[in-house]
Amino acid sequence: MPEIRASGLVLVRREPGGVLYLRLVNARHGDVGLPKGRAAAGETEVAAALRETEEETGVPPGEVAVNAFWRRETRYPLRGRRKAVAYRIGVTARAEVRLSKEHAAFAWAPLDATLGALRHESLRAVVRAAAVFLKDPSLRRGLDPPGARAFLVAQAGAGAPVVAHTAQVAAVARALAEAASGCDAAFVECCAWLHDVGRARTQGARHPLEGFHLADAGGLGGHAASCLSHFTKGAAREELLADPGLEAALVEEMWGACDLATFPLEEKVVALADFLAVGARRARIEEREADLVRRYGASPTIARNARISRALLVELEARAGRPLYPLLGL
Repeated sequence: MPEIRASGLVLVRREPGGVLYLRLVNARHGDVGLPKGRAAAGETEVAAALRETEEETGVPPGEVAVNAFWRRETRYPLRGRRKAVAYRIGVTARAEVRLSKEHAAFAWAPLDATLGALRHESLRAVVRAAAVFLKDPSLRRGLDPPGARAFLVAQAGAGAPVVAHTAQVAAVARALAEAASGCDAAFVECCAWLHDVGRARTQGARHPLEGFHLADAGGLGGHAASCLSHFTKGAAREELLADPGLEAALVEEMWGACDLATFPLEEKVVALADFLAVGARRARIEEREADLVRRYGASPTIARNARISRALLVELEARAGRPLYPLLGL
């Protein structure tokens, strides 16, 4: 079947209350959708998405930051042909929209309202995936620490050692979050309970991605970021790509799943808490590093995580206004 190629944007604005998504109402048939259109000959997907967005909304390319790693595609039949639309995430600070004749109305709306207005499940899936990638705060609802623990325990293969280690990390994370100013302690504890859930599927380097997908598939996409960021610990993509112990394809897959270029306070707390536990007991960073070297041998990954953890400890101690090792009994 001949294919029509098109490009579009999940265009969002970040506001103090959360993320707003732009939706458009088609003037001809009233369907609700996102900015999109066919790519011209020789035009890249991103260039086409930006051009179509400007034509349909008046938002110029210079006021849109397109994420270089996230991409989702929808496919559907259209008048005897198949149409494929590649979507990217675009972030703008501009609220003003100037509609073309193609559209009759628009709205900047939060996630739930946006999903409720979209008729096609494939498009709702695109917007949901964008929300998970962007760590939309509206996705944090509906989970408490006992529920997060129950989710971990329910996963096939999440044996006693994984649960015991995670329980310690969750306790440490809660204590750190309560000491640090401006941190959502309950949310942090939930993320800590989920951070290693991927070990229910594998003990290898893919466990962060396995955990992310498990949490997302379980409706916990708002808590899934820590499954990845406890592992990357906020390291730059280039530093991870240079690590001989990590496959480049794995790093790229992680970067396309969640916005790892941002590392908010709650994720920092979980990342540090993970490095303050040896098995089911608490340990200082130096002891944790020595234990990992003893088990796996010295590596850039271990050295990097220890270095970053030391910096995170200093940062959180500054926020707390006191040393944190005594608080943790270390």
